Amino acid sequence: MVLIDLQKVLSTLGLVSSIAKPIPLVGGLAGGLLDSTGSVVSGVQSGGTLNGLLGGGGNGLIAAVNFDDANSTSDNYTATSSTDDTSSTGDGTISAQDACSFTPYSPPSPVILEPFASYDANKALIYRYRQQQSVNLGSWFVQEQWMNPSLFTCASGNKQAEFDIANGWGTVDNARQVLERHWDEWITEDDFKYLAGIGINTVRLPIGYWSLGPVYCQGTAFESVSAAYINSWPRVVRAINWAEKYGLGVLVDLHGAPGSQNGQAHSGVSDGQQNLFNNPTNVQLTINILTYLTQQLVKVNNVVGIQILNEPSNVDGLPAFYTQVLSVLRQVSPEASVFPFYLNDAFDMSRFADYISTRKDFVVLDHHSYFVFGDQNSQATPANQLTASLQPGQGGLSQQIIGASNEGRRNIVIDEFSCALSGQALSNSQDQQADRRSFCTGQMESYTNATAGYSFWSYKTENCASDVNWCFTSAVGYTLPSTFYSYPKSTIQAIQGGVASSAPHDPTTDTSFLSFGTSSPSSENDYSPPTTDDWLAAMGASDPEYDQVTEALATTEFDSVPDSNSASSAAASADTTGEATSSTNDDSTLTTTTLWPVASTPTPASMDTGDIAQAAFALGSRSESGTATIPSSRQQLSSSQKRSLGLTSLPQRAFLLSSQLQRHRFVARSARSHSRKHSKPIKSKSKARRDESAVVYTPEQAAIAKGYSDGWKAAKTFAAFDNSRLGFTGQFISDALNAMDNKIVSGDEGFYKTWFMKGLADGEVQVIKLLAMQAQGPQ
Repeated sequence: MVLIDLQKVLSTLGLVSSIAKPIPLVGGLAGGLLDSTGSVVSGVQSGGTLNGLLGGGGNGLIAAVNFDDANSTSDNYTATSSTDDTSSTGDGTISAQDACSFTPYSPPSPVILEPFASYDANKALIYRYRQQQSVNLGSWFVQEQWMNPSLFTCASGNKQAEFDIANGWGTVDNARQVLERHWDEWITEDDFKYLAGIGINTVRLPIGYWSLGPVYCQGTAFESVSAAYINSWPRVVRAINWAEKYGLGVLVDLHGAPGSQNGQAHSGVSDGQQNLFNNPTNVQLTINILTYLTQQLVKVNNVVGIQILNEPSNVDGLPAFYTQVLSVLRQVSPEASVFPFYLNDAFDMSRFADYISTRKDFVVLDHHSYFVFGDQNSQATPANQLTASLQPGQGGLSQQIIGASNEGRRNIVIDEFSCALSGQALSNSQDQQADRRSFCTGQMESYTNATAGYSFWSYKTENCASDVNWCFTSAVGYTLPSTFYSYPKSTIQAIQGGVASSAPHDPTTDTSFLSFGTSSPSSENDYSPPTTDDWLAAMGASDPEYDQVTEALATTEFDSVPDSNSASSAAASADTTGEATSSTNDDSTLTTTTLWPVASTPTPASMDTGDIAQAAFALGSRSESGTATIPSSRQQLSSSQKRSLGLTSLPQRAFLLSSQLQRHRFVARSARSHSRKHSKPIKSKSKARRDESAVVYTPEQAAIAKGYSDGWKAAKTFAAFDNSRLGFTGQFISDALNAMDNKIVSGDEGFYKTWFMKGLADGEVQVIKLLAMQAQGPQ
C-alpha cells in the first residue's frame, strides 16, 4: 500500500461534498474512492483498466490498477518484452530500444495542413447558438491509459499519461510513429459521417497544448519530446474539417495545460503535480496557447467554442484566472469579442454559475455529471431512484442545474456524462438493461430541457465491445437511444422539401437578428439562412396562426393577459363559437378575441394537422431507446413570467397555440393603446385594413411584436440548418437586443425577451406540424 497525503489530494482536486473521484495510485495495486472527507470508501478494479474515472475517465492520483494485462497489444503494436522500458543485453548493458519494438508507420499520404472553409458569420452563428447533442472524442489527442492501454505497453515512467508515451517506446521518433498511427486510425472520417447520421450535431475535441506542435512545447515538460508532435496540429485541423463536412460543430477543449491544471494524468503528466496557477510562467504559456487557438479558430464556421481548461483544480484564484484569460482573448479580433468561451466549473457549479451571471459576454459554464462516484450511501442508491432524481423538483442535482441555468441565462452545458452506475445501484434491479437505459435517457432529457446541451464521455475505448458504460458506440440502441435528433429525422426532410419549392430568397428581408456582432459573409455564394417568408411559402401562401397572433399582438396590453386561474375560469364561460366577445369595467373597454374555437377531445379519425403534431410531440418526449425524441420546448419561465403569460410552462402554451383543444385569448385594452409616449405608427399588413389609418403600437406592444417575430423566425431558421434548435436562448436574446441600437425602448426589454420565447416555442411547434403534414400525405 502506498501512502499519500489525502489533504493535499483534496486540495489539488478541489473536491466538494457531493463529488468523489477514483484516482490512480501510481505504481500501486490498492485503491478506491475518496469521499468528501478524504476517506477511501470503495475499490475500483475492472480487467486491468480504470473503468469509471471521473473527468473523461480521468486518471488522477488514486485508483486500483491491475497490471496483469499490461503486456496486452493491439493489431498496431507488437511488444517483444515486458512493460519495462529497458532490457538486459549479453554484455550486461541495457538497451531501451531493444526492450520494445513496433511496426514502423508512415501514413499512406502525407497529412498536410488544410485550409478551413470560407468564413460565413451567419452559418457560424447557428453552429454556436444551437442546442448541442454531442459526444467526446476522448483519448484521441490526449491519451488515457484506461481507454487505450495498448498505447502504454512501452510507455515510460508511471505509464499513465501522454508524456509517458512520448517519452517511451525507445526513442521519440518511435513514439511519434505510434502516436501518428493512432491519430490516423483511432477515429476516421467515417466516424464523423456515422455520428451525423444518427443526429449527433457536435463533438467535443480534447487536445493538449502539445497538440499545437513543437513551438508550443518550448519551456514545458514536453520540450524534450516535442518532435513527437511535429505533425499533430494538421491532424487536429483535419478533424475539424471532417466535422464540418458532415455538419458537426466542434468544441475545442484544452484538456492539458502547461504545468497541469489539476495534477491528473488526463492533463498530460503523471507526476500528480498541479503547477499552473501558482506559476506565472505557466499561466503566460497557457494564455499564449489559448491566444493561438483563438486566432486560428474564431473564424472557423463549425467551431462552436474553445474550452479554456478541463476540470481545473478549484483554487481560490480560478475566477481571477478566467477573467485574466478572457480579457486577453476578447481583444484578439472583432470576431473574438463575441466568440463563445467555455469555462469548466471545477465541480463547484454554484460558485461558477455566480461567476457566469456577472458577465454579459458569451461565456458558457461546463459541468461534468457522473453518478458512479460518491460515498457509500450514494453508491448504494438504487438506479430507479437516481433516475427519478433527474426530474425537476425531485433531486438536488436537477434543481442545482436548473438554478444555474436560470442564473446564467441558459449558458450551461453538461459536457461529460456517462451511463456508468455502481454495482450496488443495480444489485436489486429486476431488469438491469431497462434500468440502465432509463437512467441514461433520463440524463439526456434532463440535460436537454435544463441546459444548452450535453456530451457523452466517450465515443470509444479499446474495450468497446463489452463497455456500455463509457463507450458510446456500444451504448447506442442499447442503453442510449438509436438517434439523437433535435426533431425527428423526417422533420428536416419535410422542411427542406418545402423550402426547395418556396419563392426565391429576398435579400432585403430583415435577418438582422442573425448577424449581430459578426462580419458579413465573404462571398455571395456563402450560406444564407432561409427567412420567415421562405417558411411561410413552404407551408402555403400564408400561415394563418402566425397572422392571427401578430394581428392580436398589435393591440395587446401585455400586463393584462390573465393568469392561469382567471384564464381557465374565463374559458369555461366563454362562447364556444369562436366569435369575439366583450365586457366592460370601470377603467376601460376590454375586447377579448378568441383566436381558435374550443373543440371536443379529438378521436384519431377527427384529428387535424395540429393534433397529429401534438401527438408526435407527446410521443417523442418519452425518449425510448430506438425512437427519435422531441424534448420539451424550453426551460420553464420564472414565476413572474408565468403569471404574465397565464400559462404554467412554454410547452403547455405551445400546445394551446398549435391545437384546437383549448381557447387561447389575448386581452386588448383599446382605451390605453395610445396612452404611452414615444409610440410610433406601424401600419397593419392585414389585407382588410390596407386602406385604413395606421395602427399605433405603444413601445411595449412594439417590443412584444418584435420579440415574438424574432423568436418565430429563429425557430424556423435554426430548424432549416441540419435539424437544429436554438439552445443558448438567453445569450441569443441578449446579443440581439444589443444589436438593435435602442430600437426597443429602455425598460421594455423584458417584454421582448418573454415574447421571443413565446414565438420560439410556437415556431418549433410549427416545425413539428410540417412533419405531420408530410405524414398525412397529399390532401
